[in-house]
Amino acid sequence: MKNWAKLMLAAAGAALLLAGCAGPRYADVAAKIPPLEPQNGRLYFYQLASAAGEAAAEPAIMVDGRKVGRSKPARFFFLDRPAGTVSLALAERTSQSGALSVPLSVPLSVPLSVPLSVPLAAGQTRYVRVEIENGRQVLRQEASEEVALQSMADLKYWGAGWRDREKLRY
Repeated sequence: MKNWAKLMLAAAGAALLLAGCAGPRYADVAAKIPPLEPQNGRLYFYQLASAAGEAAAEPAIMVDGRKVGRSKPARFFFLDRPAGTVSLALAERTSQSGALSVPLSVPLSVPLSVPLSVPLAAGQTRYVRVEIENGRQVLRQEASEEVALQSMADLKYWGAGWRDREKLRY
């Protein structure tokens, strides 16, 4: 009987832990996202759910040559940047071990995909989707805010694991 109780307690703890990692959906946190500072623009990065599920690649996202986060299927995150043109790229993974496909002599801040230049005006919000094209993941700027918001409504917030990403209290 004691083993059964320990097993049930462990299962409940694991379920609670997993529920905490799931994160809230965009629709649930949209009202809690802080307003932009006047001199900044906002970038949302998102990836729709993939047929590959959790096995889908999770490339690092680079902004102006600096890693700001990792793309995950069915997740989004955002960050604020000073107005100006920003350069976005993916650092692709090539092996199951997760090693980046970068020679040791190349700094990890070097983008490994074709950069996407995005003009960002003060007070402006841009939406960037990670999608698959010809078997490779690429960044695409969403032309329509309405389409982006509809796509993101059920996506989960992918936290503030990097110093540039915004923290939310939810």
